[in-house]
Order: sequence, then structure tokens, then C-alpha cells
Amino acid sequence: MNRILLIFFILNFIFFPVLAQNTDSKDPSTTGKESNQISVNDSSTQTDASTAKSPSKNFAHPLQIEPVAVYTKIRGNLSYWDRNFNKVYEEVRSLNAEGELKFWENFSITTSVGRTQVVLTDSPTETTWDRANLGLKYAKVIDTGSSQWLIGGGIRFYDQKRNSLFRERENPEYYLIRPNFGIGFKKGIFELMSEFRFQTETTRKGRESSLEEFRRYYQVGIAPSIALGESFRIFTELEYREPFDKTVDTNTRFFNFYPGVSYKTDSMGTFSLSLMAALLPKSENAIDRGIRFSYFYFFDTGN
Repeated sequence: MNRILLIFFILNFIFFPVLAQNTDSKDPSTTGKESNQISVNDSSTQTDASTAKSPSKNFAHPLQIEPVAVYTKIRGNLSYWDRNFNKVYEEVRSLNAEGELKFWENFSITTSVGRTQVVLTDSPTETTWDRANLGLKYAKVIDTGSSQWLIGGGIRFYDQKRNSLFRERENPEYYLIRPNFGIGFKKGIFELMSEFRFQTETTRKGRESSLEEFRRYYQVGIAPSIALGESFRIFTELEYREPFDKTVDTNTRFFNFYPGVSYKTDSMGTFSLSLMAALLPKSENAIDRGIRFSYFYFFDTGN
């Protein structure tokens, strides 16, 4: 737990001060000219200021980490990852759709549905429906004039995984609870969003049995991004997961790097592609490599 919190705050303190630097500073030689223009055209500049468009409060949606901002959106994901270690090959392919509905300006509800196929050495290929789930989020954007800050968090509940085999990574008979929180920053073309989460298995009664402990983990992610014009945005996301008890949860630790790009159309939504690369030694990382293709449509912005 201490290690996860340390990584979370180190990543935030590394990126936030850099992004907080004024990228819109003016040339001192033009200050006098601008002041003269303002004094001569006082009435026109007041009109322009009153009609100027305020900065958007919508933060760019991360491609891999869980966003703490709220949206009204639909999202489709097609993803793949694999791992090959000690003569055991694991391959996971998934197709899912997510929905999020914003209400009361700062709240949203989320859910998703999907199918996942798992290929594992010496095991039959398994294709199952993902867990039914429902989440509630809260986010507040603080506008400081030249930049914006985001504070958000929420909780998500997952049902049992129906008609699924017991695997090392999870017990399908248990429910899941996943609270999270994070902060974000936006200034000019730079944006950043971070997330810290905790997940635990549980039963209807919320109690562990004497024979088996719940699997729990802590996870931290950070998603810096830069806009390249009005349509393109590049992402360099990082995500780290640490099991609460490695003797119980033996195969979920990872530290991944997700380089990606998104393209926003005028009215047909946003398309994105994100790669996945392991940063821990092969013996310690739960994933070797992966890729995710996503489609977003944000109803509050029309793209």
C-alpha cells in the first residue's frame, strides 16, 4: 500500500509542475503595443471579451486508465493481450461496450457489457460474458482562468461471472467492489489525468471464508496527453498494479506503458489506438504485450 501511494504522488508531482508552467507567456516587446491598442479600442475589446468563448471543461478521455472525469458517452473496445512464461501461454481477446450518463452536472452512472475469450496452455478455450456491473462517479472541475483542475472519484460494483471456470487471476463466484479517485490538470494543449483504485473480491455478506481469502489489489495510473491540432491527441499512459497479498493473488502484478493516439472527427465520434508494453521483468509482469482499439461518441460535445 505504501509503495502504491508513493508512486501515485511521485507521478503527480513530476507531471503537474511541468504542465503548470505558463505555455502562453507573451513577448515583453509586444506589451506596450497591446496596451495602446486596448486604450484606443476600449469599447470593442470589452465587447470581444464579453463574447469570448470560455475554455471547455471536458477533459480528454484516457485510452487505457479509468477516467475520473464524468461524461455522457458510449464507447466500444476491441482489445488483445498475451503472456508467455515458463511454457505457459495465455491469450485474452475481448470485445465490449461501455455507457456513461452524466446528471446533475457533476455525477454520472456507468455500466458495460462484453465478451471475453481466454486461451490458456493445457486448458480448453473459454468464451464468456463479462461481469454485469454498475458504477457511480463524481467529478468537479475547478477553473483558475489560465488552467483547469479536476478532482473526481467513484465506486463500481461487479456481479459474479456467470458460467466461467475458476482461474488463477479471479474467482468467478465472488463479487467485486472497486472504489477509485484521482486528479486531473489541463492547460493549453497539455492534459493529464491520474487514478488510484482499490479492488477486492467479496461475497453477498461481505465476509471471507476460513478456507480462502479474497484477492485484493491497489492500482495507480497516470495519463499525460498533448493535442496535435484540433483532431489528434497523443497519450503516454502508465499503470502499475500491486496485489495486497502476493501469496493469495499470485499473477496480477504489472507495470505497463501505453503509448497511443486518438483522432476526433467533426461529427462521427473519436477513434483511438493504444499499445501495451511491459516495464517489469517478464517473470514479474502479468502481461507481455497488448493492443486496444476504441471508438468513442460523446453526446455532450457531439464528437
